[in-house]
Amino acid sequence: MPKTKKRKKNNNIKNQTHKEGIFNFNEQVDIQNNKKTKTAKKKKKNKELPKDDFYIGTKEVPPVNKKKLEKIKKEKLKEKRTKEKQLAKVQKQQEKLRKKRAKKKRIANLSEKQIKRNKRIKLIVKVILLIAVLLGIIIYLMLSPIFNIKNITVEGNEQISSEQIISLSTIQKDMNLFKVSNKDTIAKIKENPYVKTVQIHRVWPDTIQINITERVATFMLEHGSSYAYMDNQGYILEISATPKDGLAKIAGFSTAEENIVPGNRLVEEDLNKLNTVLRIMSEAKKNEIDSLITTINIEDENNYYLYLDSEQKTVYLGDNTMLDTKMTYVKVILEREKDHAGEIFVNMDLNQKNPYFRERV
Repeated sequence: MPKTKKRKKNNNIKNQTHKEGIFNFNEQVDIQNNKKTKTAKKKKKNKELPKDDFYIGTKEVPPVNKKKLEKIKKEKLKEKRTKEKQLAKVQKQQEKLRKKRAKKKRIANLSEKQIKRNKRIKLIVKVILLIAVLLGIIIYLMLSPIFNIKNITVEGNEQISSEQIISLSTIQKDMNLFKVSNKDTIAKIKENPYVKTVQIHRVWPDTIQINITERVATFMLEHGSSYAYMDNQGYILEISATPKDGLAKIAGFSTAEENIVPGNRLVEEDLNKLNTVLRIMSEAKKNEIDSLITTINIEDENNYYLYLDSEQKTVYLGDNTMLDTKMTYVKVILEREKDHAGEIFVNMDLNQKNPYFRERV
């Protein structure tokens, strides 16, 4: 067939296929090419197939040892964990170093005020810890039998017995030294009016020492049919049915009878007058006539007067001025009028008048 006719025939087929909508020419060509490549691959594969004599003389692969395989796995796992631990340790050291550097950097950035504040806080924490430690030691000592009381001694007491003071203190043997409260013990012992001051000393490891300063009875007050002993500070020490030798009696006081109780004190008005009485007795002692005074009347502060029972004389002093001069005159008149009962008057202005004696008729 001529070429022109063949081309026409192919063109007719091509046009016919486009018209019929089956597939185009290019698609037909691709299908044909794919078929060719597939057939070529099959041939090549058939050519590459090995012959039976290829396996002649080959060795069989030995079976797998499971225990050995597990051992290898465990070793690998152990090695992996070791590496992880080492890595974690290194990371921890790096983190610690990082924190340390960050802390140094933070401290470097702190102001002077903040540094002082932090130091103060640290000092407070240390003090608190120290206090806690001391408290722990104190508690231990309080519970320890080593410091139980074995001896109780009393010093400085003359009028009150040691047994009475120990009884007032309520301190008992086998008590712990640290359980003795000084404040409470002193208050209890001071319930006795004769006790002026109290000191409690711990003599380690097992002794309590009580030091006492006693009040001394200096004057007396008439209390009904009894007598109230009183010290020079106006404290009532004791109520007795009999007068005490050597004590001058105070008369004309303002303190109410119901307040004349051991442990109580004179009212303010009487305390002020008591200061004058002490001055009178001091000047009388200088002139060696204090032992002759039996009663001092303080009812009128502008006219104090004294009773000298052994001399049968009454001395009118007036107020508290010029007491030294007045007591000197009293001594002279007492010596001059020794055998005569009467009254001595020194209650005037001694710059203008002279004292005198008036004999009792």
